[in-house]
Amino acid sequence: QAGGGEPRPIPEPEPTAAASPAPLPTTAEHPYAPLRVYFDGLLTDRGYVRNGAAYLAPETVCAYYGLDCESKVSEDAFTLTIGALTVTGDAALPYFRADGRYLYAPEGWLEADDRLYLPADAIEHLFGLGVELSKDLTRAEVGSTGCRLLRGGEDYYTRTTQADDLYWLIHIIYAEARHESLACRIGVGNVVLNRVKSAVFPATIMAVVLDREHTLQFEPVGTGEVTAVPDEEAEIAAYLCLEGYNTAGESLYFVNPARGDASWFERALTKVCVIDDLHFYK
Repeated sequence: QAGGGEPRPIPEPEPTAAASPAPLPTTAEHPYAPLRVYFDGLLTDRGYVRNGAAYLAPETVCAYYGLDCESKVSEDAFTLTIGALTVTGDAALPYFRADGRYLYAPEGWLEADDRLYLPADAIEHLFGLGVELSKDLTRAEVGSTGCRLLRGGEDYYTRTTQADDLYWLIHIIYAEARHESLACRIGVGNVVLNRVKSAVFPATIMAVVLDREHTLQFEPVGTGEVTAVPDEEAEIAAYLCLEGYNTAGESLYFVNPARGDASWFERALTKVCVIDDLHFYK
């Protein structure tokens, strides 16, 4: 399974800001590291850090921008309602659903202080905001560019992506990574989209998947497996790629060493990462 074959030649809110605020204590009830959250330079709220991921309270964002907000959280799921937008999470799934759209969230969510906390990148996606985190993950600066609440609809992806491109992205993800995790499936989709952006490869998803100019680029195209009926997770992986989520960086190639010779990849390319059984290269 040589993806791409050989290449072409080439809390409480704190009321005021302080210059050097005292450390926020970690409580016994929820032993996560505290995170100071600033809006427009003003210390506004407390967030948390767990396993290297920063979490902010959507309730605080809604209050700051005057949006109606309600959340219901249990051990296994949450529902967040922001005006007409409904966001749901399931502890068994590495993503959230938001009005027909998907947010990649393998780290899940937090409940603390009787409030819901979402990963910083989910906050960015939901509200159209920039969240800048300090290197030591003690401070988060929420951008002041204005709030643009996520909009979707059950047909969002079919409305915003050409049918042929969506078909081939979903099908190549399934054909190449049907036995792999969602993270690996996203990585396969990233390779396809990275090729679309590259001047060395064709300029559309369909053309990239079917490309044979120098050699067969994706083995399932040659075997016909690319036409197999995909599962729902392949569709979700494609949607997450189109949302901008990336697990494979700048990779343009991948290979499963157990199913294809990886010697050329190791010799000629730079390995970016390994996800499940696939090795990704640029």
